[in-house]
Formats: sequence, structure tokens, C-alpha cells
Amino acid sequence: MSRKLWLSTVTVAIALLAVFAGSAVAKTGKTGAVGGTLNVDLSTDVDYTDPALDYLSTGWEIEYATCLKLFNYPDANGAKGSQLIPEAATGFPKVSNSGKTYDFTVNAGFTKFSNGQSVTAANFKAAFDRNADPKMQSPAVAFFSDVVGSNKSPVSGVQVKGSHLIITLTHAAPDFLARVAMPFFCAVPTNLAHDPNGVLAPASAGPYYISDRVPNKSITVKKNPYYKGKRPHNAAQINYTVGNSLDATYLRVLQGSTDYASGGIPPASYAEAAEKFGINKTQFWVQPLLSTSYLAFNTSRGIFKNTIALRGAVNQVIDRGAMLSQSGYLAGKRSDQILPPGMAGFRDADLFPLKQPNIAAAKKLADGHTGDGNVVLYESNRGASPLRAQIIQYNLAQIGLKVDTKLFARAVQLTKEGTRGEPFDIADEQWGADYADPYDFINVLLDGKNIQDQNNTNFAYFNDPKFNQQMTQASLLSGTARYKAYGNLDVALMQQAVPWAPRSNANNRMLVSKRTGCFSYSAIYTVDLAALCLK
Repeated sequence: MSRKLWLSTVTVAIALLAVFAGSAVAKTGKTGAVGGTLNVDLSTDVDYTDPALDYLSTGWEIEYATCLKLFNYPDANGAKGSQLIPEAATGFPKVSNSGKTYDFTVNAGFTKFSNGQSVTAANFKAAFDRNADPKMQSPAVAFFSDVVGSNKSPVSGVQVKGSHLIITLTHAAPDFLARVAMPFFCAVPTNLAHDPNGVLAPASAGPYYISDRVPNKSITVKKNPYYKGKRPHNAAQINYTVGNSLDATYLRVLQGSTDYASGGIPPASYAEAAEKFGINKTQFWVQPLLSTSYLAFNTSRGIFKNTIALRGAVNQVIDRGAMLSQSGYLAGKRSDQILPPGMAGFRDADLFPLKQPNIAAAKKLADGHTGDGNVVLYESNRGASPLRAQIIQYNLAQIGLKVDTKLFARAVQLTKEGTRGEPFDIADEQWGADYADPYDFINVLLDGKNIQDQNNTNFAYFNDPKFNQQMTQASLLSGTARYKAYGNLDVALMQQAVPWAPRSNANNRMLVSKRTGCFSYSAIYTVDLAALCLK
């Protein structure tokens, strides 16, 4: 791969994210005290604090503050914050072998792990090897399956020669740099345990480290005493309180008892917050997300297995407007496609009704396909989710389906849905971009070749050889041809296979206390915890 090709790919990602960040760039306050304790409320716990397993947006907020990566996104608002820059790498890698070999030079002398160990190229290889261990069941496998030898640990295609980390791919991949910048691949100690339950407080080499975690109760994040790098590290400590209701969190922010509502506030309170504080001024911030919310049909079992017509019927009968309204003011916009607007390749195909359900069309499609009519829906137990489940239940009753809703804490819901064989029929889900490329929506969420026993992201358990091949072919393309192929796949999947019922694209709405300053928003990781300061 030529230098021009992989640099142009990064430029495309920057342009895409600028569409979102440029319209409402946070007005960052640069004044504030260094030190002090920043308090954060999280209504439901993160899934993991282990970088090999953590795959929840609230967890990645923490990883952005704790991880040291080869390449990272700078602590800046707008388009600048979406441009990959070297972090532990001394510069862009040397790319050879027709774009298949990446040679990174690692020099992390500005930091050590929080346990005092030095950081070398071997610590990045350790991350790949740990992710590849089948015992870990890491969701990272979908993001480095094109690395030679990725199906076993240690990974043969990742080698260390002195300060050089050399990664060899099976084929040229235009999005590889963006993938290697994900938290899955941040430096880890070479002796970090391969624990499928995840290490609660792993040593890290970024500005901060997790000093303690009590699941479902608290997370304590402290400054890494060995970090001397350029990234901000304002607060001395960040204390997470886990489990408060959204109502309690809203009151705590207003009272100054907590500084950031990481898990959100009650849907009905967003309009009040906007009126009280204004939008993107001092305390209430709204930024569009590259995201899609959807109902995933479990195509591996039950009523939606081999019933494309019934899946289409659900797409016709659901009330997308009513479901979105449950999330409150400025929640987002309705959608009927996999790719979000603003993602390269997206084209508006007008596939299903966005304004009102088409009950007549739904009944026609459902006729003869409803079986016993029983549907198990997995849903979160917080915020707008239970109300949305009631709407789904009412909508599906119009075509003879009886919905049995199972409510879970969000992390539990994800664990269950990610376990192959779990007895659900519909999963109510949302996906935010890991990086700005359609691979992250199409291949990661729907390629059947990536299905494993646990920690799956393909909640539809969709595994169609024809579409699997088309996804792989699209991933090998670059430039206009790549985005055209993914745009066609988006439409074809929803017309011919219907693995989902997409429902909306979201905004990120964030509330902080009046003593919180230096607000900075990352298009990839949302609130930049390392940059926040206390006034």
C-alpha cells in the first residue's frame, strides 16, 4: 500500500467526522484548576474495564483516558479531534509488501505503566496475542481477522524486532490504521492475565489508570504517576458512582453532588436542561453521533429464522416516531437503514415507513409466517427502554405477535445477547461508530464469519454465505468503489435479508455540573475525561 493511499483513507475519516463535529463544536473553557476529584454518575455498570473485552461506550470513555495506543485521536474539538496522530509510535508506519506489512517504531519514553513497568513494542504485541486467545472470546477478533495468524495466540503476523512492531496482513486494508487505534489494541503488560472474566483494574500507560473497581458499585480512576506525555490529565482522581437512577443523577448534577451524568438523565428532563442551560454553552452539550438504533432479529432460532417476510412485516408495522419520542428532546432522527447519514456510502433508499406504520402491508407480509406468535424481546431496564418495549409490544400485536419483554441492566443485556444460543428473538440495540468507515457497521455487525460463543456483536446471528462474501469483497476496496459497494450492501441487506428493523440515528446529550470546565468532546469517545477540569 502506498503512503498516499493510507493517508487518503484517514483524510476521508476526518471529513466524515467533521460533518458531525463542525456544526456544534464545544466552546472549550481552558481555565480551571489542576487537581481535585471529578465525580461521575453511571446508572448501569460498564461491561468490562479490561481493554480486550470492554465494548460499551461508557467504558470506552474511560479507556480513552487510560489507554496508550500506537495511534490516537488528539484531545481537541471538531475535525482536529478526529485526525489520527502517532502516540506511542514515533510517526506513521513504513508500509511495504504491496500494502500488507506495517512497520511501527515504538518509543514510549514519556510514560510507563501505572505499576512502574516500561512500555516497549512487546506490550502492543501482547495486546494482539491476548485478544487472539480463544479463551478470552474478545470482540476484537472482528477487527484483526486480516492479520496473518490471527486465529491463534501468539499471533504469527505480529512480530517485535527491537523497537519495531511489525504487523503483516493477508491483504491490503485501507482502514487498518483506524482499527489499530481502537482501545482493544492499547499497550498491556506482557504478563497480564488471560482471564475471560476480565481484569478489573489492569495497569495502563495512558494519563490515568483504574485503581479500583467494585462491579455495579464504583470505579476509581487516578492519575498515572509515571505519565509525562502531552495529553491532558487535569483531575487528580475520577470517582464513578454506579447504580443511581437517572432521576437521582439529574438532581445530583443540579446540586453539584456529581459532575457528569455519564449514563444520561431522564428522557423527559432533556428539554428542561436545554431551557435551563442552553445548548452547547456551559453545562448541556448536544452532538450528533455516527450511530444506528435497531431491532436485531435473531435469525439463528425461533420465529425469525428463515422468515424474511416476517422480518419485513415488523419493519412495516413498528412506529419509529413513537419509539424515538420516548427518548426525549433532541434524541435524534428516524431511520430505516443500517448505515447512518454522514457515513461514506450512505444513500437514502426509502425502504420502510418512517412517519406512520403501514399496517396493511405488514399484515400481508406476515400472513402465514407468524407460527405460534410468541416473541421474546431483550431490553434495557433503564431510561426510555421499557417504554419503547411497550410500543414494540403494541405494534407487533397488530400482526399477531405476542411479545414477552425481558428487562436487564445494560451490561447484562449485552452479555446475554452476545452469547450464542441465548433464547431471545429480538434485541433492542444501538451501535455507535468505532471509527468512520462502513466496515464498522456492515462487517462488524452482520458478517457471520465472526460469530463466536461469547461477546458477539452480530446480535442477529446473521450468517449468509452470499452476503459474507460480499462484505469481504467490499472491505478489500478503497476510495469511491469501497463506499459504493457498502452503500449497495446497506440497501441489499435490508431489501433481501432484513436482519434488522433500524429505527433511529441518535444525538449524544451530555450534562455536566456548574463546577466542571474544560469541556472537550471526542467524535470517537464522546466526553474527554482527561481534559475535564474543575473550576
